[in-house]
Amino acid sequence: MSSAEQQAPLDSDSGSRQVVPRRRAWVRITAVFVGLAAAGLIALLATRDSDGGSIRAASPLIGELVPPLRGELIWPQEQFVQAGGAQAMPGVHIGPDGVARFDIDAASPRWVLVNFFASWCVPCEREHPALAEWVFRHRYDGALIAVPFGDRTDDAVAFYERLGGNWPVIDDPDSRWAVEFGVLRPPESFLITPEGIVAARWQGQISADDPDAVIALLLGSASEGAATSQPGS
Repeated sequence: MSSAEQQAPLDSDSGSRQVVPRRRAWVRITAVFVGLAAAGLIALLATRDSDGGSIRAASPLIGELVPPLRGELIWPQEQFVQAGGAQAMPGVHIGPDGVARFDIDAASPRWVLVNFFASWCVPCEREHPALAEWVFRHRYDGALIAVPFGDRTDDAVAFYERLGGNWPVIDDPDSRWAVEFGVLRPPESFLITPEGIVAARWQGQISADDPDAVIALLLGSASEGAATSQPGS
């Protein structure tokens, strides 16, 4: 899911190396949605309001590949990760330097919910149980990554020490990822498809049902596309 071009393995028959641009990930999208106009559907979803306290907001990222989100973990605690907790967190690995890092490329193929929060943000605290519920629901097919917004690292860690959470939180001291995602104020959340496409954006406190409603629509449309593509249909 990085912006750089990805190289396919060496073809032993032809001896040639195929270079596949990242943008060709749309080929995989077409296969998954079985001919469905996925970009059109995602754009339609982006215009619908949520029934909860959040607003389904427009974003130039919707329908595009997610920015290559990665960074060092500031949560969970180091001893948890070193004890093998990283194996239970998709996208997290421990490098040769012993530092745990998150890479959204390594989290696929899963649904990924990216949540921007702040320790001083009251709606962020209110939505925290909903995030925990979503993680539990999608423990086999999803991943949550939290990113502090306009916050000190120590305060962000204290927020999670107080409220808990078994998902990775990465540091964003230079607000790089806040800028990449175009975040205005916390909380904001983005749903990423297993193919790495930004499907929806929410501004404000979300419920566990908000991203699941989008997932259900996308999966339902994919199933309908598969049914209509069967011979004799």
